[in-house]
Amino acid sequence: MEMIQNLFHQLPIIGRFAIIFGLIVLLPNLAERYSLPGLVGLILGGILLGPEILGWLDPKSKTILLFSELGKLLLMFFAGYEIDMEQFRRVRWKAAGYGLLTFSLPLALGAGVGLAFSYGTNAAILIGSLLASHTLLGLPIIHDLGLMRRDSAVVTVGATMITDIAAMLVLAICLPIHMSGFSKHQMVVLLVELCVYVPALVLGLSSFVRWLFRIVRPSAELRLAALILMIAVASLAANAISLEGIVGAFLTGLAVKLGLGETEAGKTLSVLSHTLFIPVFILSTGFLVSLSAFGHTLLYNAELVVSVIGALLIGKYLAAQAAGAISREGRDDRLLMWSLSVPQVAATLAAASVAHETLNAAGQPLIDDRMINVIIVLIMVTSVLGPMMTRRVGLRLRSGAG
Repeated sequence: MEMIQNLFHQLPIIGRFAIIFGLIVLLPNLAERYSLPGLVGLILGGILLGPEILGWLDPKSKTILLFSELGKLLLMFFAGYEIDMEQFRRVRWKAAGYGLLTFSLPLALGAGVGLAFSYGTNAAILIGSLLASHTLLGLPIIHDLGLMRRDSAVVTVGATMITDIAAMLVLAICLPIHMSGFSKHQMVVLLVELCVYVPALVLGLSSFVRWLFRIVRPSAELRLAALILMIAVASLAANAISLEGIVGAFLTGLAVKLGLGETEAGKTLSVLSHTLFIPVFILSTGFLVSLSAFGHTLLYNAELVVSVIGALLIGKYLAAQAAGAISREGRDDRLLMWSLSVPQVAATLAAASVAHETLNAAGQPLIDDRMINVIIVLIMVTSVLGPMMTRRVGLRLRSGAG
């Protein structure tokens, strides 16, 4: 194994890039040959190429960190950008209802698990919020299957904005409580910032982008650069008010679609993102898996692992069934809503990492090593299970539609 690592690192940088890019192309096709989603191939590839096995890719490399962060933001940008705005306006109340259900039910069940395993009230609520958000890992699958315009897909994508904002709001409240106690002032300030940020970004940016693209219309390169710049600025603005950057990226996608509709710059960015940046983000998810910690957690904390994963799956399932019944969606559309809301990666990982690093006056983290390892297992399991279910249900829906 060490000899293989040395041979790889002795290659010129362009040779290493060619091998890695070739694997990005090969692994999804290989997974699909065995009836698995291509995303699963990339996640397993991340485990193989990461420090645990081959060691070809360094998770702390500036290039990997940059590409992965861009991929995460672009995944959420296109979650907003690919929404049919006319259809979204039609289902916006359904999206709001589903968002509240798919946030509150896993939150309640997750908090119950935390309390049952002797975590304090504040930590238990934070654990519940980790299960309440979700990452749309299955979005490229329904995009490839031509299902992005289905009501169930649009409702789920719209609900993502609510779950991610709400989860980050819970995090922003729990952290200062853990460090110094509850503060009404901090909570009021955060709520005011949120009420200003969301409409200002969506409405203000949609007007700004229309004006900007009239100015840079002759240059496709400038338009593409402008889109990337807007995503970065919106994400930084979200961070400034204690929200995860993916919320800003998602809202930017909505604003650009609202202001411009379909554009050539958007199509070009889509090709670049789905070819390089988003696959690297999914690949990097595999870096999170430490095989030794993974095995230890499964062996010695199996009851907690099963309880956390069960709370997530049951909470998300009940939410999808309830929201689907209210909006009269069919069985497979409800299952699609469920499968899309299962994966826990971006917002979950960000919130868990911050909570683990936040210490109180006694030097104790908000969530301990045991829970952070359970969250890593959760991320791995749901990153594989969610896309697999999405692909299976998506193929049935496409077959029924065609």
